[in-house]
Amino acid sequence: MIFYPLKWRGIPLYRVEGEPLGLLGWQGIVPAKTLKMSEAMVTTTINELLTMEEIIQRLDPDTVATILQPEVSDIIQPFIDELLRDKPQFISKFAIDYTSNTDGYIQSTLSHEFLKELTVDVQSNIGSICNLRNCVVNKMMTDRSLLGKLFQISGKDELDFLVDSGLLFGFVLGMIQLAVSLYWDNPWTLSVGGLIVGLATNWLALESPR
Repeated sequence: MIFYPLKWRGIPLYRVEGEPLGLLGWQGIVPAKTLKMSEAMVTTTINELLTMEEIIQRLDPDTVATILQPEVSDIIQPFIDELLRDKPQFISKFAIDYTSNTDGYIQSTLSHEFLKELTVDVQSNIGSICNLRNCVVNKMMTDRSLLGKLFQISGKDELDFLVDSGLLFGFVLGMIQLAVSLYWDNPWTLSVGGLIVGLATNWLALESPR
């Protein structure tokens, strides 16, 4: 119920966007609150931990160029297409044949330097090129499973503890509730006992030192 379903399921008689519970339906808590949680995560990161400029400045232009070099043709091609627009056909054909050759001058010589310079330019102008908040939030909203995966990876030990403790303490408290209902037959025994069990297990989960 925390992570699934990713999309709201039920009869859409009434529901509030961003809330997991509708009148007749349910969406996982994390997927339902992806927008709010993602914005809070980015705000905390860029305001209290790192700025976008600090993150990008840590990139080594030479390493970035090496990683991106196999994709240089796809990176450069849009610029070439723009330059060749409305040019005579023989010039366009010559340029296309030349740049498509994997052993050509652009591939073997210019590509690495081009990508290094591109990385340096990005580092110098990252504030006007990229909005980190929008990038992260839009990606999280496009694939709502990402935030759930982040929670499950970073909080794996805590989530495992909740599952194990819920099984153990739920069983123990349930047996106590069963014994009380057998020897003290009142219509409100189960409801009050369920309330106490729910409060006790929630308190234990929230106050656990782990």
